[in-house]
Amino acid sequence: MQWTAENANRLYGLYERYVDRLRADVIRANRSPGSSRPERIGLEPLPRAEFDALLDHPAADPEAVRLWVRRIIRGHEREFPFLRVDSAHD
Repeated sequence: MQWTAENANRLYGLYERYVDRLRADVIRANRSPGSSRPERIGLEPLPRAEFDALLDHPAADPEAVRLWVRRIIRGHEREFPFLRVDSAHD
């Protein structure tokens, strides 16, 4: 699938927010057993070039990339109407 620059920018912004929420969840989970450094996790967002490469050429596992994108846009589906054709497969 070809992504326009505008759609890719919007998706990457949602992806960054998704990673931030995931990081907060992991830190919260690390605190519950009493970790002395709960914020020390190895979770970092993909650099933009790698992110774009996965979108444009999901060679290893296109289905996993499709599901990953669906998870990132959850709650923002209206902003990506061209992906709605995939909803029949979810």
